Amino acid sequence: MLLTFRDPLISNLLECRNLSELKSSKAIFVCQQAPVSCQIWFPCKSSLIWTRCEDVGSNLSRLIKLPSRINTCTLFPQHSEEDEDKGAESLGSLDIDKTVAHDQDSAPSMMNEVNTDGSPSNSPTESQDSPCSILPSKSLDSPSSSSSFLLEDDSGELVEIDDKLDCDKLDGENPKQCGPEETLEEYRANEDVSELMHKDEASECSYVAELGQKRKKELSDLLIQQRQELEKMQDKQNEILSEHQLVENQTFFLERQLQENYDAEKELEEKIIQAVDLMISFKEKRDMLRIERDNALEEAQRYRKLIKEDAAAIPTSFSFSFLDIMEATEHLDPSMKIGEGEFGSVYKGIIRQTKVAIRMLFSGGYQSDAAFEHEVEVLSRVRHPNLVTLVGACTESRSLIYEFLENGSLEDHLAGRSKKHPLPWQLRLKIASEICSVLLFLHSKRCFIVHGNLKPSNILLDGNFVSKISNLGMTGFQNKDGRDLSRKNNLEASLYRDPRVARGRYTRESDVYSFGIVLLRLLTARPVSSLVRDVWCAMEAGSVETILDYSAGDWPLEPVKRLISLGLKCCQEDRVNRADLGTEVWPVLKPYSHLNAYLCLDSTSSHMESKGRGRIPSHFVCPIFQEVMKDPYIAADGFTYELDAIKGWLNSGHDTSPMTNLKLDNCELIPNYALYYAIQEWEQEP
Repeated sequence: MLLTFRDPLISNLLECRNLSELKSSKAIFVCQQAPVSCQIWFPCKSSLIWTRCEDVGSNLSRLIKLPSRINTCTLFPQHSEEDEDKGAESLGSLDIDKTVAHDQDSAPSMMNEVNTDGSPSNSPTESQDSPCSILPSKSLDSPSSSSSFLLEDDSGELVEIDDKLDCDKLDGENPKQCGPEETLEEYRANEDVSELMHKDEASECSYVAELGQKRKKELSDLLIQQRQELEKMQDKQNEILSEHQLVENQTFFLERQLQENYDAEKELEEKIIQAVDLMISFKEKRDMLRIERDNALEEAQRYRKLIKEDAAAIPTSFSFSFLDIMEATEHLDPSMKIGEGEFGSVYKGIIRQTKVAIRMLFSGGYQSDAAFEHEVEVLSRVRHPNLVTLVGACTESRSLIYEFLENGSLEDHLAGRSKKHPLPWQLRLKIASEICSVLLFLHSKRCFIVHGNLKPSNILLDGNFVSKISNLGMTGFQNKDGRDLSRKNNLEASLYRDPRVARGRYTRESDVYSFGIVLLRLLTARPVSSLVRDVWCAMEAGSVETILDYSAGDWPLEPVKRLISLGLKCCQEDRVNRADLGTEVWPVLKPYSHLNAYLCLDSTSSHMESKGRGRIPSHFVCPIFQEVMKDPYIAADGFTYELDAIKGWLNSGHDTSPMTNLKLDNCELIPNYALYYAIQEWEQEP
């Protein structure tokens, strides 16, 4: 049974009872030999352990012996609320209600004194199972005050024990009666109790101090531990706050990204809706176009049938008799003869109120009239704005009737045999573009046609100076031996032909070679015999401007240099190295195909007339207003114009040159002060 004592006095008394037996021989001798009147006290470890009469410890041990039915006792102090307040003040911060447990060594000795029969008990189980608490009824400040205890037995009855050491009560329980020394023993007992009370106070103070230090240390350790835990919790809280902040940032970023995705999704949905609508409209248009295509194919098929029927019923060219030819040429009057070419003489005449040119082929070369008629049929089906129209033919006289072109051939203008002014450079480039377009047309078909005899004398000019190529298909009019019928008449014509041609077999590259020679002649107007050599020398020397024909006006050097390079490339002896008309030549000449021939001619005629009169130089005249310039400005094309004229041209939406029809690099205008002062000096001359 474990006893827990909260009263230090009782604890000390019980400790003295454990040490009540004398073991020292000196102490035993003194006790036996000392007079009876002597009061002998035997202390041990600052505690009174024995006197010669019965000590308080034995009386107390008899006092606290309980019946055997009490296994567990609880001692409750009986005191008032004032006593509790005083006890609390004396103990300070110490909790007097806290149970103080003695160690295992003191517990068994205490159990020996509370058994029923008064004999020691050695059972540890009984000691552990029967705890007892003893609480003082009053504070320890008054050692003379008595204390009472309440004991609770197994039946729940409370037994009050007074701690007043009364010898009468102690002796009442003991059958042994006190002798004549009762008063002395009582005094000694009181003294012992008083000393024990003082010692108990000192022990209590030391205990309270020790307990306070221990409590303080425990509280300090607990405080340190709690501070450490608090720091850990703060660190954890900071970590959680950091994670929370990070999560908030991520949440904000994710919300913004989600909003962007939502907006993108909305935009994509709108685009998808638009795409679907557009696809539906495209499908509808496609269906409509398919229907239109089917209708167009049906209509085209119907027209083809009608054309075939009309072609079978109506001949493609008129057939004329020999009598009609004789009447038109006034019986081949020499005054009606306008030229003689490689394939025969050419006469002018009027047939059925139409002015025509009649080419009389040399006789021989055909075995039958059917071959001639077949060749005429093929040529009559070839139509192009820049090809001379074949009006008809006469099988009897082997004659071909063409439309009449009043401005003669290009050779007449280049050689100066024409009575008109020289062709300006703008018109020459326009003619070159027209020739290139005709060759592209002839070469573009699957069954392509080769002219084979392209030269300036076969390029004719109509009343509007539109160039047209004649003598198409004349290479087909050969004798059965394969020799040209006209080779004996014109040796110069061979200079325009491809030197790689063998036995009269012409190819598309043959026409490219001839076109290169014609282009160089348009630019230089030099004799064809030394034309290629002279141009090569000028190109290598870097003096292209020295070989140009300045009777055509002031050439733009940059485009001209490029055209000369293309002309020389077309004249390469190796056919593989010759320029391609479609990809190289036509892109350069195409801008000149839209020039106005009348504007070019008016500018040239004005220039020539002013030069003849010696009054107005051509470079003083604005190309647009055709008047002497008062405020000359240079445009991006290199030409000088009147300021109002070129501004009006640009402000009307044009971005091309008025002279070359090429796109201008920019719309900047620069004053031509040199020309301005020259015009001023010229106007001041008498």
